[in-house]
Amino acid sequence: MQLKLLFSRWAQVAGLFLMGGTLAWAIKLAVIVSTNGRIITSGAAAFFMATGIVLLIIGSTGIGYYLSRNRSVLVRVIAMLLSPALVFGSFILIGMVTNPLLQNSSIWYAQQEAPIGVAVILYMAVGYFLFRNGKSHTTYA
Repeated sequence: MQLKLLFSRWAQVAGLFLMGGTLAWAIKLAVIVSTNGRIITSGAAAFFMATGIVLLIIGSTGIGYYLSRNRSVLVRVIAMLLSPALVFGSFILIGMVTNPLLQNSSIWYAQQEAPIGVAVILYMAVGYFLFRNGKSHTTYA
């Protein structure tokens, strides 16, 4: 019964994971900025990057779940499996937009970290949307 309830509200649960992943990445960015780029691939920055990736992968399945909520189980499973690839693929598009804007930046890590900053804002909003609107229409007796 509890497992059914969890999956009936997966979009909401995944929304929390997505927001958690973006929060981890926001903390990562704060570490990088506060150390002026001295800590990017080690220590706290690496920990929060890895934590964020895991949470974002799990959380992004909620997007596929939400978009396929009125479809067959097979379509829903395929959508949930493909949604992490689409989310991380969107980072390439975000980078294509942000990188030219920061090409001559005096902050050496800005071009590298800007797509992550934009993704934090975008997917925090998506996670919040899933959390608020992902309620199941199924009721259990």
